[in-house]
Amino acid sequence: MTPAGQHTLKVGDITITALSDGVQPCDQRLLFPQTPPSLWDQYRPRFPECFTDLEVKGENQTWFNTNIGVFAFHSRGKTVIADTGNGPGILMFGFPVKEELLGDMAAKGVDPAHVDTVFLTHLHGDHVGWNLQKDGGRVRPTFPKAKYSFGKADWEHFNKPDILAGRAGETMHRSVLPLSGFGVLDLIDGERELAPGITAIPSPGHTPGHMSLLISSGNERALLLGDLIGSPMQVTETDQFYNPDTDGPMGRASRKRMLDIAERDGMYVMASHLPKPGWGKLVRFQGRRYWQAL
Repeated sequence: MTPAGQHTLKVGDITITALSDGVQPCDQRLLFPQTPPSLWDQYRPRFPECFTDLEVKGENQTWFNTNIGVFAFHSRGKTVIADTGNGPGILMFGFPVKEELLGDMAAKGVDPAHVDTVFLTHLHGDHVGWNLQKDGGRVRPTFPKAKYSFGKADWEHFNKPDILAGRAGETMHRSVLPLSGFGVLDLIDGERELAPGITAIPSPGHTPGHMSLLISSGNERALLLGDLIGSPMQVTETDQFYNPDTDGPMGRASRKRMLDIAERDGMYVMASHLPKPGWGKLVRFQGRRYWQAL
């Protein structure tokens, strides 16, 4: 595995391009309501780019700088996009979204028309927002020739009447359900190779159908964890309660399992909300595991 540039990474013959739909402020207390402020004190010096000081409603607060990360994988003439960001015209934690993905793709030479597969790690709103876009008065897929692949268990979960009636239902109606009318849905049950050396593997807990990606070429490996970790802190503090998890114990089990695999095999690790470009490696210091950005 060799870094190929500031926003690209080579894993054997596979090239990975780091993309972003912007960096959003996020109240860490919403994501980690049980984590004491004293724990964050040891991680802010280690990951200063992950934090920002804001004045919110007249109060000085420390929030996250949350990268809305997206990745493009290029393998043997095939292109896979993993997740599609927030999309346009919504609020995230009370702030307008950045809407940067399409511009970032153009700047880095990733053409939506040439994407073969859109892989969604899960169906939360900050991962599916550019699935579709308006073209005049109509809605169309942003990636016109692509299949949209994601876990069957997520499709079943987020289609439940009580989910569709809530906030997650707004995301489904806006960015996911219309895909079925275009005939581009590809529901995954179990493991699935999406392109040569790029394999979707179940890692449930954050959502019932959450999936990760194993990238393998030659003797080199990388692992995309989606939202198994929402902060680099969780590489070390894997048991910390993570509020967005649908099933906390299952999410912790998947987090530990995937991180153990990555560390054992010396893989690079990527995740959707790690700071740009979103990849790094796992290192040991004084007997504890940490994420180290590259």
